[in-house]
Amino acid sequence: MLPAFFCGAAGAEKAPIRILIAEDEFLLRLDTAENMRRLGCEVVEVSSADEAMELLRYSVTFDLLLTDIHMPGQADGLDLARYVRSAHPEIKIVIMSESQELHSVDPHLYELMLTKPIWNIGETLIKVVEADRDAS
Repeated sequence: MLPAFFCGAAGAEKAPIRILIAEDEFLLRLDTAENMRRLGCEVVEVSSADEAMELLRYSVTFDLLLTDIHMPGQADGLDLARYVRSAHPEIKIVIMSESQELHSVDPHLYELMLTKPIWNIGETLIKVVEADRDAS
């Protein structure tokens, strides 16, 4: 289920940041994933919360989940965030949406909330993960 390249760079001083992107808008997902890969992150892309939850049921670890709220399938991005908070509390969560509903989302579900469209957010996402790594 994981791409063969999802294993870290040999001889790297520190483990690369691993990001799971759950976004149904192809171009936004592609842009974000490529931006993160250029910054040295390992990225897995899915187009629904259902796919993300299925992947997370295996022994796969991620440092950060970037999820849209509205996606096709049985679960949405908020369901995914709730699942991650309960089953994988070590994973940082960034939620994005293009709607104005962001103010009604429980602030305990995420580290960062973004309004779409979002382009070139790689450095912002790395800061979310590294803030916690630096604190430990």
